[in-house]
Amino acid sequence: MRKPQVNSDYFNMPYLSRERWISFWYQIMEVMETKPESVLEVGPGPGIVIRAIRDFGVFGVTVDIDWRLRPTVAADVTKLPFGDKSFDCVLAAEVLEHIPFAEVFGAVKELARISRKSIVITLPHYSRFSPSIALKFFPFVPRVQKVFPISLIPPKHRFDGQHYWEIGKRETPISKVRQLFSAVDDFRLVRDYLIEENPFHHFFVLTKV
Repeated sequence: MRKPQVNSDYFNMPYLSRERWISFWYQIMEVMETKPESVLEVGPGPGIVIRAIRDFGVFGVTVDIDWRLRPTVAADVTKLPFGDKSFDCVLAAEVLEHIPFAEVFGAVKELARISRKSIVITLPHYSRFSPSIALKFFPFVPRVQKVFPISLIPPKHRFDGQHYWEIGKRETPISKVRQLFSAVDDFRLVRDYLIEENPFHHFFVLTKV
């Protein structure tokens, strides 16, 4: 099993920033949009998201490589100890960058194996600048927002002890990541987007076909 990458100061207030709370909200929203009866969260972090999901009456299980985070089950994302189609929705937020990119497709296939309906993934997206626009044409129509990550010369990624790779770095452009998710059998990448309030987090939603 891999060694945990979590530091002792992982759950201090600087970590739980306003931007991260906003990301938690989007994770909860995307999961609940699937109307699940059961959810597996891979990498629960401080446990905020899974607690909210459980408060909605959904059966929630967590898995992490590190027992210190008090997951339901301790396991590696590339080898999950659950049967096929065990959960309606599987959430893996800011998890897959902690394994080498060469292992990511295998990990996503594991998520697909145990999911009955949908997969929600978030990943770090590096950019020098992230301007955004927001349009609202009519009061009764939801606002449309779009974030544009800009990095004229993508840098080469350097392992920092936690992230093996990030979207937007030279080796892993967004096109390569979309292609990987689109190749997952029996699932379709239905949308991906950056959130305006925290453009470092890129969301991907896959649904069963």
